[in-house]
Amino acid sequence: MKVHVTPLLSKGILKQKWMCAMGNARGILYVNSKHDNLLRRTTRVAELKETDDGRGWPWLLFDVQLVWAKGSQFLLSGYERRIEGIDTAVNTLQIWFVSVPAPGDLPGVAQTEVAAAEPTDEQIEEALAEASV
Repeated sequence: MKVHVTPLLSKGILKQKWMCAMGNARGILYVNSKHDNLLRRTTRVAELKETDDGRGWPWLLFDVQLVWAKGSQFLLSGYERRIEGIDTAVNTLQIWFVSVPAPGDLPGVAQTEVAAAEPTDEQIEEALAEASV
């Protein structure tokens, strides 16, 4: 089942409404514990695979936490890592607004083929207000 992910921050700063429409992706969300070689510890990582965004680089969110959930939508917070040069890694705060297709959205279609719809500005604002982010 493909989820729709909307990153709400850009370089750690909350995006303006019109910017939230850019940089979205649909894909399969995995959350696992992985060893982080830079921090030398195990961390929980959310990874979006099989994306349709065309960026070409991985969607990873480190130290991921579930901040808010309501119905078929939830917020995940953590940090993204950007590698700059040979020996520099920059970690920036990030929040993903995740929409999961609700059961029965498309009757008669196999659940693996169903993709979630893009969230509205109102849904994003409501989630941020309720989560106190």
